[in-house]
Amino acid sequence: MSNELLDKLLRSKNYRDICPDTVRRVWAECEKRYKKAKDVDKAAREALHGISGAFMTPQEARQLAYDMQAWHIDKADPGLERMLSRHASTRERLPLSDMDATFRRIFAATGKPRSVLDLACGINPLYLGARGIETVGVDISGAAVYAVNCFHESYRMPVSARCADLLCPGAIPGERFDVALLFKLLPLLERQENGGAARIMNTVNARHIIVSFPTRTLGGRSVGMAGNYTRWMEAHLPKGMDISDQFETRNELYYIVAR
Repeated sequence: MSNELLDKLLRSKNYRDICPDTVRRVWAECEKRYKKAKDVDKAAREALHGISGAFMTPQEARQLAYDMQAWHIDKADPGLERMLSRHASTRERLPLSDMDATFRRIFAATGKPRSVLDLACGINPLYLGARGIETVGVDISGAAVYAVNCFHESYRMPVSARCADLLCPGAIPGERFDVALLFKLLPLLERQENGGAARIMNTVNARHIIVSFPTRTLGGRSVGMAGNYTRWMEAHLPKGMDISDQFETRNELYYIVAR
């Protein structure tokens, strides 16, 4: 019965787009906590919703494909902004002028990178690729990964992505990158695996690691989030790494970490 429910979950409309390794990992963790298969199934669905959320709806994914076609005609910034608005994570960093300012600040500290690794990337590689930066993304969302790879294959942008679970072996590319982006990611990993945040940071092969945290709730309240995450970052920074710079935007706190 348990295997049948897992197979059904893997094929379900709401979760079939999530990396299968993620679904299996969450299911295995729930099996350790619950005896009844139906309780495992309920808990797994709740956990997967919390991990994936509604970052990009199927309708937004379809619209993104049209946006990419339209942008490719003139490669103008308004079209790029429409593309980025289709995913919740990049939408929060718009308007595009704000996003440009954020990355100017980051690259002023790191130097303009020749290669970027973007973990839990969403569709952020579309922005970086449009700005001429070679980027490799990793995400559990099949729709986001598909969009990034279409951007490369159809429009020859210098980006690629793979669908993988960062808490599973082999998910993080081993090659060297100038900059790695871990945007609003580490506390989520730590909640799922004790010590997971430090392990991921230690695994990443990059000269600079950019870590960010949200400073406002979805309702727009700050509720001391910046201070809480400052303390969290200081407590979880791996040995051998130093914070070389930090800054705050309208709703996000950034740390630039150097090895």
